[in-house]
Parts: sequence; structure tokens; C-alpha cells
Amino acid sequence: MNRLHATLLSFCLLLAACGSVPPAPVDRFYRLQPVSVSSASKVLPGAVAVQTFRADSLYAERPIIHAEESSLRQLRQYHYHLWLYPPAQIVQGHFVASLGSALDLSGGSTAPFVLDGRILGFERVLSGKNSKAVVALELRLQAGGKTLLNRTYQAEQAAADDSLDAFAVAMEQALAKIYAEFLADLARTS
Repeated sequence: MNRLHATLLSFCLLLAACGSVPPAPVDRFYRLQPVSVSSASKVLPGAVAVQTFRADSLYAERPIIHAEESSLRQLRQYHYHLWLYPPAQIVQGHFVASLGSALDLSGGSTAPFVLDGRILGFERVLSGKNSKAVVALELRLQAGGKTLLNRTYQAEQAAADDSLDAFAVAMEQALAKIYAEFLADLARTS
């Protein structure tokens, strides 16, 4: 009889343990909203064909990358916080949506200017306070096979609070800094 009670007790404990498993976390997806980056007039005298932006390694994947300020050499991925699209795609779309008033981005294969970009950094840096967005882009503009501009741009922007929504807004603002610097460089080269 003791053996039967022990078996029933084990079975009841096993059933109780199965019922106490918390639900799986929910995936959260983030996107970037266009920012207002304007110029008094178009900075290039012709249309620009924007090539597909590139990204390597962790920056080619959808999970948001983060690092501790005290250990910047170690990058990590969030498991349930993801970009809506891979960073190369999301940044290219953001670039086009944000700079449409400053550049003629309607260029196809016959456009006189060709722009390509590469993501070198795109992460959230955590500190004891609020986080910040850190982004680095390599942008190259060519015309007629000749490179007119090839530069790496870097920007940081503190988030308003420690939420990932505030981080996404900070990333938009950091990208806006890069776009403004890029337009200033274009104005000097043309």
C-alpha cells in the first residue's frame, strides 16, 4: 500500500509541476520612423540609386544587439526583442524615407549617382542609467565609376528612459545626426 501511495504522490507532484510552468515570453518587434532631415535645396544635381545596404555578423540578424558600457567588447542579442526587418533593410528604408526631400532618390539603373551603405555598428549600450543608441555606417557615393565620397559616420544618442521603445527613438535620432553630417559632406563635394 505504501508503494501505491508513493506512486500516486509522485504522479500528483509531477502534474502540479507541469501546471506551474510560466507562459513563454512574447516576441516584441521594433521599427524606425522617418526623421525630418531637410536641406534648403537638393544637394546633388541628379538622381541617386540607393543600392542594398549590407551588414555582417550579428548586425545582419534581427535580434537587437546590446552591450554593457563596462564591457563594450562583449555583444549580446536579446531573445524576444527584435527589429521588424534585419538592420541593413531597416536602415536603408529609413535612409530613403528620411532623405527624400534632400536627395532625388528616384534613380534606377541609369541614375548618375550610386550610393551604397554598410552597417558597422547598430546597438544598445546599457549603463547604470538610461541606455543609448550607438550606430556606425559606412556610406559611399559614386558617379561614373569614380568615388566622390567614402566615409564612416558614427553617432550616439541617449535614450529618454530605459525602455526599448525609447531606445528605438534614440536610434532614429542617432541616424538623423549621421544623415545631417552626410548631407553636409555632399554639399561640400558638389
